[in-house]
Amino acid sequence: MKITLNVEPTPKARPRHGVSKSGKNYTYTPKGTVHAENLIQDRVMEMDQYFEAGTPIKLVATFFRMKPKSTPKRVLLPVTKPDWDNMGKLLGDALEHFVYYSDSQITTALIKKRFGSPPRIELEMTVDVP
Repeated sequence: MKITLNVEPTPKARPRHGVSKSGKNYTYTPKGTVHAENLIQDRVMEMDQYFEAGTPIKLVATFFRMKPKSTPKRVLLPVTKPDWDNMGKLLGDALEHFVYYSDSQITTALIKKRFGSPPRIELEMTVDVP
């Protein structure tokens, strides 16, 4: 399965903590993270492929971000934040229950950060074989 998600690659933000008016502690996911996950889920709902629970999955994801104008021409790869693992976490969590049962099914992953226009996520998922 191959798909191009025309969404801005976004890193998964850390959970935030707050205190309610009644003094109880609570944890919430920042709005930007929820919005990015919802965008990805909207795009993959059109696909009709689903990996059943217990199926090992190989994931190859390439995150394309716009090259800032302040970046010198000699810089060919994005070596600044956001980190690849935070973008991978957001993607993995967003696809859970939409493309596969659990992100624990991913047994092999290749995550790449690149400059490119338009910003997008190119995703390839196959059944992983030993």
